[in-house]
Amino acid sequence: MRGATFTLLATCFSCLLLVGLPPDVHAQDCQCTVSQVVANTVTPCDKVIGQVINVATTTELYNAINDINASGGNKTVLLADGTYDIASPGWYPYITASNVVFRSASGNRDAVILTGTGMKSVSPGVENVLYFVGDNNTIADLTIRDAGNHGIAVEGDSLLVHNVRIQDTYEQMIKGTAGGDGADHGRVQCSLFEYTAGIGPQFYIGGLDIHKGDQWTVRDNVFIDIASPSGSLAEHAVHFWNNGSENTVERNMIINCDRGIGFGLGSSPNTGGMIRNNMIYNDGMHPFHDVGIGLETSPGTKVFNNTVYIQYPNAIEYRFPETMGVDIINNLTNKPIKARDGAVANLITNETNAWESWFVDAPSGNLRLAGNFPVVVDQGAYIFPMLVDDIDQTTRPEGDEYDIGAHEFLQSSSQESAPGRDVVVRLFPNPVRTSLSIQADLADPVSVHILNALGQEIFSLHQVDLSPGLQVDTRAWPAGVYLGQIRTGDQRIMRTIVVE
Repeated sequence: MRGATFTLLATCFSCLLLVGLPPDVHAQDCQCTVSQVVANTVTPCDKVIGQVINVATTTELYNAINDINASGGNKTVLLADGTYDIASPGWYPYITASNVVFRSASGNRDAVILTGTGMKSVSPGVENVLYFVGDNNTIADLTIRDAGNHGIAVEGDSLLVHNVRIQDTYEQMIKGTAGGDGADHGRVQCSLFEYTAGIGPQFYIGGLDIHKGDQWTVRDNVFIDIASPSGSLAEHAVHFWNNGSENTVERNMIINCDRGIGFGLGSSPNTGGMIRNNMIYNDGMHPFHDVGIGLETSPGTKVFNNTVYIQYPNAIEYRFPETMGVDIINNLTNKPIKARDGAVANLITNETNAWESWFVDAPSGNLRLAGNFPVVVDQGAYIFPMLVDDIDQTTRPEGDEYDIGAHEFLQSSSQESAPGRDVVVRLFPNPVRTSLSIQADLADPVSVHILNALGQEIFSLHQVDLSPGLQVDTRAWPAGVYLGQIRTGDQRIMRTIVVE
């Protein structure tokens, strides 16, 4: 089916949409690319809810948390640059209030540091740097490190973690607890998870370990050296299990972690969800290196366009009879994709014989394509609207068809001069509600085609001049994601359209 069109209905259309947040006094749409996380150039999340409290000492932060819990929340805490020794086995921040923002005043991730007493066992005590019970809380633009248990623990819903560096925790870095019905609708993005010694302190560690979590989004993060030194393998960089469902893990870079992404574990299930556009590299130097992507008792899960280059015998595994209705499509790996213990999946247009030379810099985790390799470029199945971009948020496809793997190869080293990028195309407003304007710097007439989520053409117009602009009435279109195509000669320019 190389180059064939393959349209797949979404199990959960909401996987394409961002988790909504309640109204606040001010909030930009905090986003980034994974390259900005690597370079530490993520734009701060300039979000404010309610009254602003400025703090500059650990005591002032203690007092602010006590005040927030007593008053019920709806406040923003801005932390001045400095180190806050906020957690110990005898006391740690336990936020029961909702609608609270904690972020650095400067926006500098490295300048505000929240710490525990160290990366060591505190048993029989408990030491979490932050524990969120309330809903719709935000932590942004700072560093969390040196915790006896977790950097962040959460049982409330709609947690937002943006541009946070979490280092050197003795257990999992972010823990979604199993209390109640679990934490739902979390969003973790633009953040760095790492062990600074190049390996973890023990095997009971992980990046995100989320029990009972529904409809989380984990995107544009970097995970480094979450690996066990002895005893047994570490948990995953990202793990949803214990009755989680419909979670999305996308556009992350995972480097030398024992296990990359896991949905389900043994007989403890996960249902549905999406794993797409992730890069997972492991050089095999840690003693317990394991699978890149693992599905265990995870029915209905979609695994699309990931790139996995590891030393473990299998790049992707799906296990146990309950794992069925799974689609594994357009993945680029150097090792097999393997069924185990009676699992069933649809495998379509995966390439499992990648060479290290195909990638820009594999040892650093950069698994972007280094060239136009014929078995990869334009060889993927067409799975719009489940997949509309790549790890760098470049619109797919850039050529005739989707590329296989997390990176959509641009024919030129410059995105601006690549096919479809040498023409300036403007679609506005986007998202759109009533009327879409389409304008392009093209001298010749073109045809315009718009497809809905089922791949059905709902609008077409031929021999149109886009220089002055074209107005398209969208009032009758249902809310969702659409694909716009501008065709001229042998060129096809594609852009994503979102209708609200």
